[in-house]
Amino acid sequence: MHQRALLIIVLLAVAAAGCSAGFSRPRAQSLVSGDGVMYALVDPDASPNTATTIPPLQTTTDGRSWTGVVGDRSLPASVGIDLNKAGVVQQCDDATGVCFRVISPDDGIQLDRSSDAGQSWEPVWSVTSGRLDFQNRCCGSRSFAIRDLEYDPSTGLVAVALAEYGLLTYDAEGTARIDSLGRPERPQSGFMVGLFVEPLFAAVLALAIGWITTEQQLSRVRHELVSRFGTDDHTWLTRRVRQVPILLPLVFFVGLAGVMAAAWRVTQTAEGDPSRATGWAALVIGVVFIIAISVAGRLILRRQWAADPETASRAFFEPARRKAHRAHAIGTVSAVLSYLALMVPLALWTTASIDAFADAAKLAVGGTAVVAAAFWIWEATTPPLPD
Repeated sequence: MHQRALLIIVLLAVAAAGCSAGFSRPRAQSLVSGDGVMYALVDPDASPNTATTIPPLQTTTDGRSWTGVVGDRSLPASVGIDLNKAGVVQQCDDATGVCFRVISPDDGIQLDRSSDAGQSWEPVWSVTSGRLDFQNRCCGSRSFAIRDLEYDPSTGLVAVALAEYGLLTYDAEGTARIDSLGRPERPQSGFMVGLFVEPLFAAVLALAIGWITTEQQLSRVRHELVSRFGTDDHTWLTRRVRQVPILLPLVFFVGLAGVMAAAWRVTQTAEGDPSRATGWAALVIGVVFIIAISVAGRLILRRQWAADPETASRAFFEPARRKAHRAHAIGTVSAVLSYLALMVPLALWTTASIDAFADAAKLAVGGTAVVAAAFWIWEATTPPLPD
């Protein structure tokens, strides 16, 4: 048994490695400046399965764009002797005391400037770990590493080699730019961008809460009927006060759709830079499922309570019927509010109003728990049937 599990793990690892090697990941390695020109050495990571390759030597004079050097890729002799050691992340101009450094606070990226030879620093550009996570979720994983920093006092241009993340430039006018080395640009925010399967799983949880809310109310009605009149005398009524669990198979299919969508997205990411993942389609599907289940439940409820005039006139038929309809309405409202409580923090994360996805997820789950508990406590304090 253990050998079989080990074999499966090995096969999955090999498959994942094969997929990740299916496209090139150019990496900015080192930088050097001279004669007013900034040079970047790039590992193009050429792959036979893709045409995404760039020349290994890139140049720029203004930081606005990088140009690949084709043909003679050697550096000028006057420039080569100034090549930095690997991993240099800070440089100063002794004449003016202006310094630049790049750091990684809280797993983000930040470029700092100093005007007093490094005694004090102020950030001039940064991207937080939450925004890096957003970019990875929306547009495919792209890891970074601080490889090199080059500051040219003659032009005021700063360049930073950030490996797979690309080349960062900061010019004398204070404008920062990222060159993604031939790969698609990635946003730092975008409404509903970066949410691919979350709306579907939110719909599953919201529908489950709606079903539990409805069943809680109806179970109290059933228990009250049995305790007052006995099981045999009111079987015709207690059978009606039941919620047909149409929710359960539909929730299963919504969850299955989310799992399949997640697997497809992972495959896309492994094969290259996928298109931006937006949650609009999943959001629409989730809303449609909530509406469909609510309408179907209402139709089934009406059918359950269809009765001849003699049965409808029996004791507690009408109060129990009203209670069942009220339970269904309250359950639907709780599902809708739970869905809003789940989705609003996640949507705020996509607009950068909430930086970290983990913080948005905590707010979503916490808010949903409060909504569900409020409905359950409120219902528990109301009498199941009138005296």
